[in-house]
Amino acid sequence: MEDRFLHTADLQLLKQLKTGNEAAYTELYKRYHKGIYAYLLGFVKLPYLAEDIVHEVFMKLWEARESITVTTSFSAYLYRIARNKAIDILKKISIDKTLRKEILESLPPLITGFETELQSPGHYEEMYRNALAALSPQRQKTFILCKEEGKTYDEAAMELGISRNTVKDHIVQSMRFLRSYFTKTGQMIFMAIVFGV
Repeated sequence: MEDRFLHTADLQLLKQLKTGNEAAYTELYKRYHKGIYAYLLGFVKLPYLAEDIVHEVFMKLWEARESITVTTSFSAYLYRIARNKAIDILKKISIDKTLRKEILESLPPLITGFETELQSPGHYEEMYRNALAALSPQRQKTFILCKEEGKTYDEAAMELGISRNTVKDHIVQSMRFLRSYFTKTGQMIFMAIVFGV
C-alpha cells in the first residue's frame, strides 16, 4: 500500500481505516465525497442515483478496509471503484424502463434521437475500450489518468513529464475524437452518460 503516489495524509488515514477506525473513514468520506459525486453525476445524470452510487462506493471501501491495496493514488483507487459501479448501473438502466425514461428525459433532445435502447454493460465496456484503443498511446495514458483515475491536469502533467497545456490539449482532442466515434456508431446516449456531454 505504501506508494510514492500516495499522499502522506491519505496513507495515515488508510492505515487507521484498516484497523476499523471510523474517524479515519469519515475523514476520507469528507475529502472525496464531493469529487466522486460530481464524477458519477457525469455518468448517470440523475443526482439521487449518483448519490446512491457514492454510498455504494464508500460502503465497499468500509467492507474491504482490511484488504485494501492501493497501487497508485487513493483517489485513483476510489474513482476506479466509482467507474466500475457506474458501468454496472448501465445494466440496471438497460432493463428498467422507468429509469431509462428518466435518464433519456434528462439528456439534451439532439442526443436522445440517436438511440432509444441501452445495451448490456459488457457491450458498453467493449465499445469504450475499442474507442480508447483508437487514440494515440500518449492520449490514451492522459485520458485514463484524468478521466478514469480522476487526476487533475497538473497531476497528470507531473506523472507524464509533460506540460499542463499538453495534458489539456490531449483531453480536448480525445473528447473530440470520442464524440465523433460515438456519433458515427449511433451511440450518443452512451457518450452522454459516460462522459457527461
